[in-house]
Amino acid sequence: MDELEWFRQAIVRAYPNPERLGCPPPDALEGMARRTVPMVAAEQDHIFHCSPCFSRYLGIRNEIRRRHLVRVAGIWAAAPVLIVALSYSGYRVLFRSPTPQEFTTAMNMQDHPVFRGIHQAATHASPFVFPRGIVHFALTLPLASEPGVYEVVICRDGQTEPLVATSGQAALLPDHSTLLKVDLDTHRLRPGRYALGFRKDEAEWSYSPLVLP
Repeated sequence: MDELEWFRQAIVRAYPNPERLGCPPPDALEGMARRTVPMVAAEQDHIFHCSPCFSRYLGIRNEIRRRHLVRVAGIWAAAPVLIVALSYSGYRVLFRSPTPQEFTTAMNMQDHPVFRGIHQAATHASPFVFPRGIVHFALTLPLASEPGVYEVVICRDGQTEPLVATSGQAALLPDHSTLLKVDLDTHRLRPGRYALGFRKDEAEWSYSPLVLP
């Protein structure tokens, strides 16, 4: 036991005051211990010469210190998690991907070349310029194309593995053309040459050359 604790214990035992003469009301004593009520010299002198008051005062102060230590320990325990969360949030803000632009474009397969083989499409000299972003795409299919569900893909130049794939319902228009509307997300594709592929059901793929700027 250190000297300060010995002194405190001595006061607790030295002044019994069983009649509680001159003791402040309990709420006033608690207010002084919590520093919400000012303590004058006379009250301070009484507390340090009254074992019951001093014991109560000391108990309240110790409880305040204990709660403070618990709060500080909780803050330190949560600090690593908070640092990681803030770091991740900062990373997301600094390095998040920009929102892709949206485009609306149309392509008429009656005016553009269509090939059965992707390698033929890759070598064609006049590719369709296709935007990079979220593309709302209206595709007029070749003459005599039937309405129904079509698959649509975008492949790397000369390769059949699809980089972007979707499907949509083609409808027959009053002028007897067949129109297919789909949305294609091309914002992650690099600039270069590609091929647009489409087919109905399990039919063979048809390809047309594209270039993404």
